[in-house]
Amino acid sequence: MEIVSYPAFFTPKNGEIKVDFPDLPEAFTQGKTMTEAQEYAKLGLAITINDKLGHFEPAPTPSDLKKLQKENPGKNIQLVVVDLDKY
Repeated sequence: MEIVSYPAFFTPKNGEIKVDFPDLPEAFTQGKTMTEAQEYAKLGLAITINDKLGHFEPAPTPSDLKKLQKENPGKNIQLVVVDLDKY
């Protein structure tokens, strides 16, 4: 089991929830509902990290969730946790 966790911004936009990872800009996604956005965020995170590791690139150090929340009051920032072995 290889668990990774990265913070992500969940932003409502045009009837969907846009998801952006500040440490992994290539892992952006979206969903129609918060539940769907969270599931797609896990998938996007797993694919991006597995791709980096598969190409012998280091995974970036995750940003501090509390610091991001303090710097971005009013934004929905959640920690996305995924087991890389499941993807």
